Amino acid sequence: MKLKNEENRYVYKTQGVCPPEIHFRIREDFLEDVRFVGGGCPGNAQLVSRLVAGQPIDSVLAQLDGITCRNDTSCPDQLSKAIAAARCGNLAPAASFEVFTDSQPRHSIALIGELEGRSHVLSTLIPEMRESGVEAICCVGNLTGTSGNNTDILRHAKKERLLAVQGEQDRQYAFGEESRDLPSLYQKERDYLLRLPQVLSFQIGEKQAMAFFGEYIMQLHGFSDFEPFALEMNMVCNLSCFLQDETVFPALEAMTPQFGAQVVIFSQPQRWGHWELGGVNFISLGKSCEADKLAWGLLQGHGEKIDFQVRRISLP
Repeated sequence: MKLKNEENRYVYKTQGVCPPEIHFRIREDFLEDVRFVGGGCPGNAQLVSRLVAGQPIDSVLAQLDGITCRNDTSCPDQLSKAIAAARCGNLAPAASFEVFTDSQPRHSIALIGELEGRSHVLSTLIPEMRESGVEAICCVGNLTGTSGNNTDILRHAKKERLLAVQGEQDRQYAFGEESRDLPSLYQKERDYLLRLPQVLSFQIGEKQAMAFFGEYIMQLHGFSDFEPFALEMNMVCNLSCFLQDETVFPALEAMTPQFGAQVVIFSQPQRWGHWELGGVNFISLGKSCEADKLAWGLLQGHGEKIDFQVRRISLP
């Protein structure tokens, strides 16, 4: 079966090997951007990726099929299975962005804006948030930043099992496209950032909520207005300029009956704000560090009622 003359991105869930995922692109029957994500030997993975880059998929299949390492398979063998699945239509192209759905209904959740690598801010905020009785903590974009503590903050986020949404800077790190003034990261940390979802979906009280960083999502390859929560993102980012253009509020309110979420959270503007329009709560997250104070948002759901407060504490 010949693939259509277009570029498709795929994510393949492996079996029997160390990396849990293989990401790759196929452009007009040629293989590109192969990446073994989440484990294994990074040196061998990079070697395989470089050797097969730009090769016809039929040639790659012939070379890799049947290579064994453990469990009667290997990373190259799993890549061949991934390509074969894509070619015969058993592996669908990946969506332009990933939505993670938190299956646990929540009544109280902590929201953090951009941390930008400030691990001391996260370390200080977490005990404060836990003491407030929150059931989950969500960081809405850009865990990473210019501080030299990106490794510490990612380790802390994993240890505390934070719900994290990928920000634009996190994505640049994930693909090795960060600016030169940013500190380096190990491959396993880039893999962690790559696997972060761009959108978080969860239930708060009796309301459906969604959280995302900002407009970079709509610039991703293959973004479609028909994807989950695309309308909410378009209305927040494009129509209302992150709820800063009040002249469009009537038009925004007219669109809310078509929303899939009744609580929409975003953090790109780095300003605190809360608006209720057409039965939808729009929440903008400000900076986690403001001059001599730290700040976070407490979101609570009581049936149909939503309560949002900004909590501030002095720096130690």
